[in-house]
Amino acid sequence: MRSRIPGLKALVLPAAIAVSLCGLATAGPAQAATNAAPSTSGHVATHRTALGRPDATSPNLLTAGSFEQSTAGWQKLIPSGGIVNWANYNTAAGAPAPAYDGTGYLAFNTNIGGGSVFQDVPVTVGTGGTYEASVFLSSQSGPASGTFCLWSLASSNTDLCSAYNVNSATGYQNYILVFSVPQQTGALRFQVYPTANGGTTDMDTASLTRIG
Repeated sequence: MRSRIPGLKALVLPAAIAVSLCGLATAGPAQAATNAAPSTSGHVATHRTALGRPDATSPNLLTAGSFEQSTAGWQKLIPSGGIVNWANYNTAAGAPAPAYDGTGYLAFNTNIGGGSVFQDVPVTVGTGGTYEASVFLSSQSGPASGTFCLWSLASSNTDLCSAYNVNSATGYQNYILVFSVPQQTGALRFQVYPTANGGTTDMDTASLTRIG
């Protein structure tokens, strides 16, 4: 787990348990120094093929997580000198790739390390609250890679991350982070960092729920 400002410097994946449910080993993106590795109990990063929507018994804390003609709540993090491009596509009106759920999805890319898209979610939680972040990722065309993170924004920022590698030929993959908040916090950040010049990532069906 890291204690760092969520954005501008090179990413180093935190200690976590990385489970590839589809048996596909994923290499870290350009800005990541290592893959996730076993460590603290309660922090889990998982990856599975998109066989269906994940079960959710708690409300989704994200705004516009399905990107149905809306990016409300979402922001770009653009390091100095860089560019982050994004487009909210509607497949019913014509789009270069399919959505996972419904007709909307968000496509984005960057030319600089740390460039990303994110949403901050106000929460009131003490040490030990557990959250699940889930997202379906694919590529606009060919391969794309990057890092998916959930941050606890507090006096000392901490996070859990998973590298992703996707391809338009194989469609959407589901990435899940289960994060036990290590300290009292007033906000969580759901953030996806595409690899600089590493293809266009398509994102759909994003959710953040409290599970413990």
